[in-house]
Amino acid sequence: MANTDVLGMIRFSDGTSVPLHNLAMAESATGLASTSVELQTDADYTVTAQSIGSYAQGKTMVAASIVCETNGSNAYIDRQGLPLCFLSICKADVQSFGLVPTKKIVFKPGDTVQVCNAAAATRTLALAVRCSDTTERCFVGTTSGGDTTSLVDTITGNSIGETLQGKTINAVMCQSIDGHLITSGGGPVILNAQGAVVGGVSACSSIAAQPAWVPFNTQIDLNYVAQYITSA
Repeated sequence: MANTDVLGMIRFSDGTSVPLHNLAMAESATGLASTSVELQTDADYTVTAQSIGSYAQGKTMVAASIVCETNGSNAYIDRQGLPLCFLSICKADVQSFGLVPTKKIVFKPGDTVQVCNAAAATRTLALAVRCSDTTERCFVGTTSGGDTTSLVDTITGNSIGETLQGKTINAVMCQSIDGHLITSGGGPVILNAQGAVVGGVSACSSIAAQPAWVPFNTQIDLNYVAQYITSA
């Protein structure tokens, strides 16, 4: 895996913004949080590179976007080892929305922007979800051929049912480079304990377009799983 350029921008409720930059960020092959790298402020504009919690203490984030030289799996605001919210991430030069609205976060010292940068050919599907109680998590899976791939939580490695039991998902943001190779309706599906589809979403190609949140309405129970099928 190579080290490639990653940039970003965060907008605050007071109308100001801050650029983020890492000229040589390591790439993730899985999209799991254990492989993420912190993206700090751009020293060209903030004197020194700083964690977002240190630079923007007390400021409220309202929109953000992360762009990568080759590809990206997921990006999020981390607080004490857990994701507060997930950010739109895509290949540089395919942004169509600019900065995508986020859950409003008031930054505290220790908060960081974490990024799973990726190689152009990395076949990780990432499903970020937002629940009605404001919980946000991301579920990922990586395939190398025709297969059924289960998605697991980026933090714990658990299934969607084990992670979100009793919660209702009201928005999702999904990305993968596999396009027509995903034969499960073009994206992942959520199955209940009986194997019936109770939710699904099409995946956006993060090397061709900028992912954004879309409405969703599925309650999750313990034995639910998220998965997708590829033809090759």
